[in-house]
Amino acid sequence: MPFFTVSNWLKSPNDRDIIKRWTPDRGTAKTAEVTDAATDHRIELPPLSSPADPATEHDTWEFLAIGDTGDADSAGPEDSPQDAVGREMGRDAAAPVGNGSARLVVHTGDVIYMAGERRLYDRNFRRPYGPFLTQGSTVDDMVFRLPFLPVPGNHDYYDLGSWAKWLYRVPLLGRGLRALAHKIFAFGVPEGGSDMGRAYMEAFVDLSPEARATPGPLPYRPGERTKIPNRYYQYSVGGVDFFAVDSNTLDAPAPETVDAAQVRRDAAAHIAALEKRAAALDRLLRREQRVRDEQQASLRRQIGTDTVRRAALSEQVSQIVQSLTGLGAALADKSTKRLADRTALTARHWADGATDLRQADSAENAESVLRHLDEVSDDTCALLGEVELVLADLEKGDPLRDDLLEQRDALERSQTEWADATGLNTDVDAHLHRLSEEALDVQRELAQEKRRQRYRPEDHDRAQLEWLDRALTASERDRPHAWRIVYLHHPLYTTINNRCERPDVQGVRANILPVLQRHDVHVVLAGHSHAFEWIRSSALPNAGLFVTGGGGQISLRPSLLEPRRLSRLRGYYGSLRAAGAQECVMAGYGPTAGDGESGLLYHYLRISVTPETITVRPVGVRRLSDRTYRREEPMPVFHAPHLPVSRPRWEIQTLSAVVVRRDTPPRAQWF
Repeated sequence: MPFFTVSNWLKSPNDRDIIKRWTPDRGTAKTAEVTDAATDHRIELPPLSSPADPATEHDTWEFLAIGDTGDADSAGPEDSPQDAVGREMGRDAAAPVGNGSARLVVHTGDVIYMAGERRLYDRNFRRPYGPFLTQGSTVDDMVFRLPFLPVPGNHDYYDLGSWAKWLYRVPLLGRGLRALAHKIFAFGVPEGGSDMGRAYMEAFVDLSPEARATPGPLPYRPGERTKIPNRYYQYSVGGVDFFAVDSNTLDAPAPETVDAAQVRRDAAAHIAALEKRAAALDRLLRREQRVRDEQQASLRRQIGTDTVRRAALSEQVSQIVQSLTGLGAALADKSTKRLADRTALTARHWADGATDLRQADSAENAESVLRHLDEVSDDTCALLGEVELVLADLEKGDPLRDDLLEQRDALERSQTEWADATGLNTDVDAHLHRLSEEALDVQRELAQEKRRQRYRPEDHDRAQLEWLDRALTASERDRPHAWRIVYLHHPLYTTINNRCERPDVQGVRANILPVLQRHDVHVVLAGHSHAFEWIRSSALPNAGLFVTGGGGQISLRPSLLEPRRLSRLRGYYGSLRAAGAQECVMAGYGPTAGDGESGLLYHYLRISVTPETITVRPVGVRRLSDRTYRREEPMPVFHAPHLPVSRPRWEIQTLSAVVVRRDTPPRAQWF
């Protein structure tokens, strides 16, 4: 069965369907007749300080920005990059979360990888950001102790295409390798989708009829009620007007500017090219798979003839049985009895297998037992997926949840140790990991192009663009001295090689840039590209344009400005220059630290606001090993001071901050 060419892994919904399903009319009975009554999708935040110490309109304060985070499960039992970044954010947050000074968090989207599954909200959101949540929070009713204000990313809207039908038949996910998926694949393996963003909406948006019928701003009260009114919205705090934009529905062109049939034909041509790339990747994968199978068979033969090693493996199984027994006891409640019974059955299969392995009277019989235990191992991983669903429905602080987390983590560790002991960790796995990154890029582009192939005029989200235009106009009229910050998922510009000048980025820029150019916007924050970037653009010369897409998704990506990549990606570089990009700072997939550490550099942004400046400081979190990270602030970066027609200079520097002032181009502060 082809691995990459069975239709799409991922299904991206039509813009028109998202718009119809998830754009509420809040208290707008007269909207159709009276333009001024158009809903503004606003939340009302409490003042930054207490009544005893009232904040002025232009108070000095700080907030955090982060994006592309929800991927803790991809790290397996290891300490995930998302967990490490979350810990550092907690230290920078103000009370009651931490001892820092940050009073608010904005999230630029991709809250949950791979496909926005509700099952993973506990693992990939509640655990990394536990200090930001009240004790009674559940996945469907998360209450934040500090304002935590997201926009959705493309992965928050994804559903599975054909993946769900063939997932368990994919060769690399069988043979006991599900426990090692975090080492082989550059992503978490989904078991379900988002239901067109339903999991995100239920987690963050107030979908109640009462909220939709109430005119005026939706109150946002940390520690009590922290829902947002819509997939896009606005709010004001501390002398800043924030505009949270859902860019997922802003890539479709305005119908009056294009020939719809031509859009669909262009998409079909791109799909054909992508299918060829997928087929080539499929061939490479199968070649590597054959090599791995040969190595695996050789290892199993060695185990089969080594009675001492077989005895040691039998003892190792006892740890798995012990973990399963503990998990079953935690699941003994009648509401989870079916899962407890399945856990007990799985434990018996492991115990029987251990006995058979000890008593095998030939190498061939021992190999047969090991193959059977591969199947049991895969069943155990599927069982762990169901435990995630149970965890998602338990309140934070519930003793059962704490017990389940402890037992789940113990079982996951013992499973991985078993898979390592009976499997391989070779250069083949590293190559498979790189191939999986390329495959994911192809599948994301396929999902995007198949959506473009279904283009209709109503996919153009004119209502959101008009809302943003009105909101910015009102801000300039009513609060002329306020800072204006727009944040969204898709960047206006990026140099990251798998995102640079792709149709979704170009489409969003074509739609939103004219709106931003009509107004005095000071900072634009985005994600989508898995890196930190600051890009200077002639189209918005006085605005700070930042990408903060390295918040925890395990696979960071390089820039096409790297000399060894630029030659084969020069067409994208030319398009980027033509669009107005003039200077770039980037970090994530490098650079190496001054002491020689070369682990991936994750990050978030610490942003300080005064009446005169907005100062953006990237905070690096470098992965030193599976369980070790360190904070790097100021952060090493790559810098291209100019983007000439020929090759740009690409140098390593240390960035302290980028300072944004009114009516003046942003300036870097180098360490």
